[in-house]
Amino acid sequence: MTNALAVLLVLLGAAGPAAAPAPAAPPAGVTSSTPATLEAAVQRLLDEDVASTPAVIEAQAAARPDDPQARFALGLLRFYQQRYQEAVPLLDAGPGDPHGDGGFLRLARNAAALSERQATAESEHFVVAYPKGKDEILAPYLLATLEAQRAALFADLGPVPWPAKVRVEILDGVADLSRLSTLTDAEIRGSGTIALCKYGKLMLVSPKALVTGYDWLDTAAHELVHLVVARRAGPRAPIWLHEGIAKWWESRWRGPGGLGFSATSAALVRRAVEQNALVTFEEMHPSMAKLPTQEKAALAYAEVVLAVELMVQRAGAGAVARVLDAIAGGAGADAAVAAALQTTWPAFQQAWRQHLATRPLPKGGAAALRTLRFKDDPKQAGPWVEWAELPDQASRDHARLGAIMRERGRWTAARLEYGKAIQRAGPKVAILATQFAVAAVKSGQPAQAEKVLGESLEWNPDVASLHVQLARLQLERKEFGAARGHLVEANRQDPFDPEIHAGLAACAEAQGDAGTASRERRFTEILRGGKGEGHP
Repeated sequence: MTNALAVLLVLLGAAGPAAAPAPAAPPAGVTSSTPATLEAAVQRLLDEDVASTPAVIEAQAAARPDDPQARFALGLLRFYQQRYQEAVPLLDAGPGDPHGDGGFLRLARNAAALSERQATAESEHFVVAYPKGKDEILAPYLLATLEAQRAALFADLGPVPWPAKVRVEILDGVADLSRLSTLTDAEIRGSGTIALCKYGKLMLVSPKALVTGYDWLDTAAHELVHLVVARRAGPRAPIWLHEGIAKWWESRWRGPGGLGFSATSAALVRRAVEQNALVTFEEMHPSMAKLPTQEKAALAYAEVVLAVELMVQRAGAGAVARVLDAIAGGAGADAAVAAALQTTWPAFQQAWRQHLATRPLPKGGAAALRTLRFKDDPKQAGPWVEWAELPDQASRDHARLGAIMRERGRWTAARLEYGKAIQRAGPKVAILATQFAVAAVKSGQPAQAEKVLGESLEWNPDVASLHVQLARLQLERKEFGAARGHLVEANRQDPFDPEIHAGLAACAEAQGDAGTASRERRFTEILRGGKGEGHP
């Protein structure tokens, strides 16, 4: 492997645009003998600057159609423009290609093959490509989220070049994400990486690949922040700052920044401070996706989002915009942060560590990290794994007995056994609260169900099943506004549950929103196996 290719593979592997203090070496296929304009254009392309490169690369390729270096550069441009079918023959330089099928050619071929199985939906600034079938239901929510996020980012951080619609690719599972990047299957599962911003596009795994879904809309919004930061600051922003800004701003499409900082994240930070086990900024480079475990990655995200939170608290969102401007102008990140906050870098680091140690814990801050559970992993989706969060064997035994009673239709007995488990474990274990609520309603005790669900939601605001169960009770009482709110929250986590969309259709119809009601009825039919109105 050449040194140039080694640098290229590091660049390829970053989850967000990884930064280095100096420009990286050119990739295989572009050498020091390449004219400076072409070499510089290719380097800008690798730095995710797709806007300024086409004129130079296309002109060079037209002037030198038989030059393999110009041909490679044009293929690289077409790949970054998601024109995969054109990119493949340009990148396939034949036997003399120094990186063969191990680099961009492999990525372009895989992307081309995947695109043949995809359909698309578009908005003003985005195009979503999704696997044909039930993933169609994701597109309108995703487009609306990204348009709102783009507007919020432009308002907070300032506009960036937007030469074409940004492509967002929804992937069937971990295997596709690995095929479209240089991350391995083990790295993706180990770190919990579920989405990437790379090669001028966003990629995210469909929520259907996980046992209980995940926060897919915030995740897409998070990756869009990476794209905006890369276009605003260039390649020099370090990964800690990239990820901190992305994590803090990921909730801006639906409200203030920082909403994604969970109780479990707070607990991870507090324990790491007490044990002197924080993830260093150096360990985060070149990508959070390279961290060995989901817990380590979650801790790293929690650390950096609190660094950005501190910046915003001290000087507002404008301070972050000033930091990005300074980095784009050539300043180091340390100096840029210090200048924006009118302090020194050591003083900021000290204040940040104090913030990590003293920030109030949200309710649930002692809860264990809820890791992503993939359906195709038998260790994560096997029998009884749902009770792993229960604190002792006695509570697990009661929960399992409750499940046996539920399967036999003995709802009162199931409620009593689940209730014994809750007495030992409390309401914070979401799956237990959900199962208790079902048994309580079936045995004629809806008030008990609502009480436990409400208490559990205080600990688990992002668990879809709790929202769905509460919405059922509210729909029975024709409380359509409250029910719709819970169903919207559930859809942000587990959008492939047809009950969510049936409930949203009922709420929208009752509230006079005929368009949404029609769409949600159609989505319900798609998820239940029917074609739905107008569905091919």
